[in-house]
Amino acid sequence: MNINQLVYFVTVVKYNNITKAAKELYISQPAISLAIKDLEKEFGLTLFKRKNNVLTLTQHGKYLYDLSMPLIQEYNNVNERMNDYINKHSTLNLGIPPMLGTFLFPPIFNVFANENPGFQFKIKEYGSFANKKAVLDGEIDIAFTVTNECEVGDELEYIKIGETSLIFAVNKNNPLASKKVISANDIKNTPLILMKEDSLQYQIITSLFKEQNITPNILLTSNQFYIIKELLQSSDNNCGAFIFKQLIKDGENIIGIQFEKELKLDVLICYKKDAKLLSTTKRFIEFIKNNIKL
Repeated sequence: MNINQLVYFVTVVKYNNITKAAKELYISQPAISLAIKDLEKEFGLTLFKRKNNVLTLTQHGKYLYDLSMPLIQEYNNVNERMNDYINKHSTLNLGIPPMLGTFLFPPIFNVFANENPGFQFKIKEYGSFANKKAVLDGEIDIAFTVTNECEVGDELEYIKIGETSLIFAVNKNNPLASKKVISANDIKNTPLILMKEDSLQYQIITSLFKEQNITPNILLTSNQFYIIKELLQSSDNNCGAFIFKQLIKDGENIIGIQFEKELKLDVLICYKKDAKLLSTTKRFIEFIKNNIKL
């Protein structure tokens, strides 16, 4: 005897009918019939009288029903309390590209954490490529990624949450700051600050230069966006960087210039298709889908 057999049994009692019980439980009728037969075989008793597709309890069945109901109620109570405990003590391992996280994560954290007290995030700041690998390897549960192509895969589930684009950023005193549109040739001698090699940004920008047979003047690569921003804020150098358009803010010393080829990107979340997700993780995914629009 197991708890599922008892659940099937009391649901049949509820409807006096196996077909209706199967519909409520979302299982097949044969599965319920087998569970009832196994119980009758185990105890050597007949639990139901069967007449014209209507089932009524025997005296033995009534006794088992009276014993089963408190057990099932307690079982449901344990389930409910454990789910509540998990929700309040859950940790989500989340991967997010550093530059994307700068403007996207704070509002997510503020609202979701307030609605789910006790919930914890463990953040891994990886580039988009490394994020996807970390999800597949089981190191993180969910990842934010950016892409310039349609993401389809057998192992990862993707949900698009918005769009962004890369623009070229310089200090407002940089000679290039007056330009409305810029090309790779315009900035071939400009010291560039790029994200690390595992980022999509690095791959896109170096590919653009390669297509035009230009070697970019890469000053440094860093996944620390605050370093990139500080260097752009300084008028002591003429460096430039490709950053997301959302990071250009009024009142700062940084000017955004449209690149000649618009560098549009989709912003996605991804998770492993066959992963067993906690209820809070599922709720986080629903929160992102319903509340985050770029």
